[in-house]
Amino acid sequence: MNNNMMHFPFFKMLNTHELAAVATISQIQHYKKLNHIFYDQTEMTHFYFVEEGTVKIYRTDVNGKEQIVNFFGPGELFPHHAFFRTGPYPANAVVVEDAKILSISKNEFETLVKMNPELSIKMFKYLGNLIVDLQKRLQEKILEPTPQQLLLMLKRLALMHGEVENNDFTKILLKINKQELANMLGLTRETVSRNFTVFKKMHILKEDADGFIEINLHKIKDSK
Repeated sequence: MNNNMMHFPFFKMLNTHELAAVATISQIQHYKKLNHIFYDQTEMTHFYFVEEGTVKIYRTDVNGKEQIVNFFGPGELFPHHAFFRTGPYPANAVVVEDAKILSISKNEFETLVKMNPELSIKMFKYLGNLIVDLQKRLQEKILEPTPQQLLLMLKRLALMHGEVENNDFTKILLKINKQELANMLGLTRETVSRNFTVFKKMHILKEDADGFIEINLHKIKDSK
């Protein structure tokens, strides 16, 4: 267990004693595609790290429309606020491809932190980096025009879930469609489609025969 945990950025911050202590309250769970890990408004009992696979976080409005909050891949923690908040889960978590997930009980982790104060300091340093990223994304949403918001979202997905091809393009390994991208940014599908057409003419983006999105990260840098 300890060796597997060293793949996660948070656990790399821990010393041998702290890592061994966290390992005793951790469990590896396997989920099949489309299985839910938790549901919106159910009791928040655990937080999770993705070891393999991809997890989608989403909400559903009163009309049944899905609003995608985020995707999480290997090495990432979700939900972020489980460390320091009580209450129910704020959204649904579903596996979009077979996944291997590390789960940790909130209550047991809180007990462990009380016995190891240094652990809480490292935890807040880790969360601080996550908060900076969330602030950056909010700033993009407020200040950037729609095309740039979409490019930055595609860039983030490519860096987190991408595979470099042999032609300067990076393939986003998530099978994500235009409607899902629109839902993530609060846009319409038509707006995303129009921008895709423009990006293709600029040779920033293309879609392969299987429907996967490929983007040229170098050209995204030059397009601002």
